[in-house]
Amino acid sequence: MSRLTLLLALALLVGCTSPRQSQVPTAAPTTAPAATASGERHELRFAAADGVRLAGELATPSGAPPYPLVVIIHHAGPVARDAYAYMAPLLLARGYAVFRFDKRGTGASAGAYGCCEGDDALAAYSAVVREPKLDLANVFIVAQSVGTEELAERFPAFVAAQPPRAVALLSNRLKAAQIRAIAAPALIVVADSEPELAAIGPEAAKAHAAALAGSTELYIAEGAEHSLFDISAGPIDWSDPSWAQHYHRGAMTRLLDWLDSQRTPRAAFVP
Repeated sequence: MSRLTLLLALALLVGCTSPRQSQVPTAAPTTAPAATASGERHELRFAAADGVRLAGELATPSGAPPYPLVVIIHHAGPVARDAYAYMAPLLLARGYAVFRFDKRGTGASAGAYGCCEGDDALAAYSAVVREPKLDLANVFIVAQSVGTEELAERFPAFVAAQPPRAVALLSNRLKAAQIRAIAAPALIVVADSEPELAAIGPEAAKAHAAALAGSTELYIAEGAEHSLFDISAGPIDWSDPSWAQHYHRGAMTRLLDWLDSQRTPRAAFVP
């Protein structure tokens, strides 16, 4: 029995509160999900908790409002909004507004990189949910890697700003003790190459499902590295500008389909 098979079996030995295990494709799709241009792009400036001015971009899809919203919380490092330029068109094509921001000291954000990342992510979320034309019944958070920890540590504050409809934990770093803080439906996506795969995948999903029965889904991306880029054909050359085209098709398709499954009927738009 392979290591991956053992992990999948562990994910299913939970009884009635078992997280749903997404089907792991044997090969990534050869084409990406369809992407379209957004209807509008709006620069948003907002203040961090210490007063530093930060910046981000709210892109809305074509079509009539109100729009469901996806807020992206970054992985580690001095990351600007462009790091998720590959993901935004996929979400826009499904009808989601997308908010990406520049960490302090990057892009159009002031300050110096090196502090306050979780607090800045909370400030970004708090600012964008006050924007018009959004369907606040369908606000989703997509956090990646260290962003999953920042979200868990401050989850009550995120809820106070606007309760998210659901949360996607990409490259999850939360283990059983931490993930219980995410009091919302959750999709956990991890690469099969993770050294602690059992702890951040099946065991984390089991713990979340025990706390919120029927609200957890686990997807293990086969042939992916930590940040969910496909390495089935070899390592990613991060110096190659085309690195973004190597995102794991199976993981991104699962994310999009899961978001759609969590959406509630669109609210009536009140100008």
